[in-house]
Amino acid sequence: VMKLIQKLREKLTTLRVKLVKEPEWIVVYQSHEEYSVHIRKLKLESEGIPTMIFDQRDSSYNAFGFVFLHVPAQEEEHARKVLTETNE
Repeated sequence: VMKLIQKLREKLTTLRVKLVKEPEWIVVYQSHEEYSVHIRKLKLESEGIPTMIFDQRDSSYNAFGFVFLHVPAQEEEHARKVLTETNE
């Protein structure tokens, strides 16, 4: 009975993953400077674009690596346009 329950849970999990697709996230900006990424994040969110930040800097010194700004793939073109207008 326990094996059957486990198999059913696995099948339900697989089905759920197929039905509920997570958005694919694309990097639209990266910098060594966290404040620069946050400024652009606020600009994109003010335009209604969902964002996510990934900090890949070294945790000891914050001197090595990048901070990445991601948006859903379907928002990439709009986000890049907004960021280009921001830099002008």
